[in-house]
Amino acid sequence: MTRDEILEKSRKENKGNDEREAAALAKAGQIAAFAGGMMCFVILLLEGILSQFTGRVVFAIWAVYMTITGTTLLTKYFKLKKKHELVFGLIELLLAVWLLVMYIIDLVG
Repeated sequence: MTRDEILEKSRKENKGNDEREAAALAKAGQIAAFAGGMMCFVILLLEGILSQFTGRVVFAIWAVYMTITGTTLLTKYFKLKKKHELVFGLIELLLAVWLLVMYIIDLVG
């Protein structure tokens, strides 16, 4: 394959993909995940304070957040093949399942 053929193939593969837009989208995802984490922290803090009166702690918000971050890490693993992304992604998804189970137990009980 010649240099020109490789360049042409690359152009076709990347047609319609703007690197600047992709970088902005990636940064937006990082900021959104951080903001979601901070919101989870605020909710956890409020639950800690209010659970003294209600006796309940809700795990659902954490299940959602762990699903988001775990999925992000697994996606990064499939794109970049970094094993630590796989390990931490799976751990976070397992935590998400556990938190969902805890939430369901709380709803039923």
